Amino acid sequence: MPSVKTHQTRSLTARTPFNVHASTIESTQYQPQGVELFTLPKITDPRGNLTALESLISVPFDIRRVFYLYDVPGGETRGGHAHRQLHQIIIAASGSFDVLVDNGHDRSHFSLNRAYLGLYIPPLTWQQLVNFSSGSVCLVLASDLYQEQDYIRNYEEFLQIVGGRPHDPVS
Repeated sequence: MPSVKTHQTRSLTARTPFNVHASTIESTQYQPQGVELFTLPKITDPRGNLTALESLISVPFDIRRVFYLYDVPGGETRGGHAHRQLHQIIIAASGSFDVLVDNGHDRSHFSLNRAYLGLYIPPLTWQQLVNFSSGSVCLVLASDLYQEQDYIRNYEEFLQIVGGRPHDPVS
């Protein structure tokens, strides 16, 4: 069974496969085919901080849908699926939670607990959200409208599609 990797914060770079104005994104490293934790633009102010998210500027895709998860009961998980074509950014708008990701070959674990951090999830990445703190809000930016046919809800089917190794889904 492959080990789970825990990652530190990373940022998008000028080398993205998207039409992104790199000067607006704090940059150090980006893997075009991989999951990346990056820093969103943050304007600090003694009255409260502000993060603005703009399609193709601070977000590496055109935002077509926004949704959020809240009031998740203790011990519950969300996700447990992959998308065929959808790109997503997951943000802990409030509180904290963990995101477990699996591309069929490697697994990673990301802890989200800052509203200025975004986790980019590319297509064909199995994802599961766990360990929600009380009062947490998970904000998700998506590259397309909801389409049930884009979802892969069976882990074995996901592994067949990505040519992955058989093992238990991330948990």
